[in-house]
Amino acid sequence: MKKLVTLISFFIFLFCAEKSCAKTEIDLRPDGLYLTDVAVAQLEKFYNDYEYNDYIYMPDWTYPPIFLTNLPTDFNQIKDSNKRNKLFLQIVGPLALKLAEEQKEERLQIFELRENFLNGADLTPEQEKFIEEKATKYDIFSRMKGRRRYDILLKKLTLKADVVPPSILMAAAAIESDWGTNRIAHEANSLYKELDWYTDEGLKPKDDTKDNSYRYKVFPSLYESMKSYALRLNSNVNYEQMWLYREAINYREKPVFGRSLAHTLQFGSNLKNFAGLLDYTITFYELINFDEAELGFVKIPDEKTKKIKKI
Repeated sequence: MKKLVTLISFFIFLFCAEKSCAKTEIDLRPDGLYLTDVAVAQLEKFYNDYEYNDYIYMPDWTYPPIFLTNLPTDFNQIKDSNKRNKLFLQIVGPLALKLAEEQKEERLQIFELRENFLNGADLTPEQEKFIEEKATKYDIFSRMKGRRRYDILLKKLTLKADVVPPSILMAAAAIESDWGTNRIAHEANSLYKELDWYTDEGLKPKDDTKDNSYRYKVFPSLYESMKSYALRLNSNVNYEQMWLYREAINYREKPVFGRSLAHTLQFGSNLKNFAGLLDYTITFYELINFDEAELGFVKIPDEKTKKIKKI
């Protein structure tokens, strides 16, 4: 614990020497480094020290696990749109890779459970509870009882509980948040303009004073916003075409790329030609590279050499 406190203190000293950094929160966890209320200059220095100077073409397609809770406090002050877009993709890239890792782990649990079940194994009460919880999460329903019920639930879970390609999550976040510049992204940590209906909770729309039937969802972090959006893609019946197309690619044992699924997401947004916008953004910014990338190790600066080393 003392070592962890010392490391965190060193981070604060190293990256928060300026007065403007006083409110920045730095949380070093086993899975990565979490930053809250960071300024652009501080973040760029952080990325530079981790040799994360571009959102693509990382060595071995391995990205540093640096996760922002919210967008930089002065993000909208960046005048150069190319610089701003690049930084936005650097921010959301590791979040999308983190989510992909969690989705792969969840899918593996479901697959192993189904394989044992199909081979005749009985389910334990804990396994039944796990399946029921996942069925609720992915909006799967069956009136069947006993083994027939769990056969149906597990089969549908293998269709829905799968990875949403990082390139899709990144491109959709850029499109829906106006590249991280809109009010909703900054005040609600919402990258995808998700709505809550008939409630007083959430962020009230400014541009629509007549319609009081909805609010924008407020998320505790950018990651939770991305996680919620991915779950909607994997659970809402409007995206069944995506599930089936993804399953067909998996059956051929081919990698699932965002561009391959973009055309199935015409209902993914209220924006016109959303599928076309997704395809264009993924292609222009070469986001397909993230679909086969991964997160690297947690790293800390060596206090003596000021260089980065793995732990």
